[in-house]
Amino acid sequence: YNAAISACELAGEHGQSKLLLEAAISRDAFPTLWKGGMLDLHDLPAPVARTAVRLALDDMVRRPDERTFHDTEIGGDFSIITGRGKHSEGGAAVLRPAILAMFRDE
Repeated sequence: YNAAISACELAGEHGQSKLLLEAAISRDAFPTLWKGGMLDLHDLPAPVARTAVRLALDDMVRRPDERTFHDTEIGGDFSIITGRGKHSEGGAAVLRPAILAMFRDE
């Protein structure tokens, strides 16, 4: 799934990348992605991480029954875990700058 989602994301096909991620989640391909109020992006490529953030935020508005990104208590926190880049090439953070740039640019 990572390769297909990344290809769509990099081509600007955000809708298609979200559909692929939805399919992957329904097949339990990313079992550690959501942990009660925390979206854990560890081990995801940056394009897939951006798609996961978009999907989580969309789900908080749409509230679909089949996914629980929106199941936070009223007034509860929503955290995005990006990691520090320990496993990235050169040990530099990749996900945090990618997600911050997405928030800034979109």
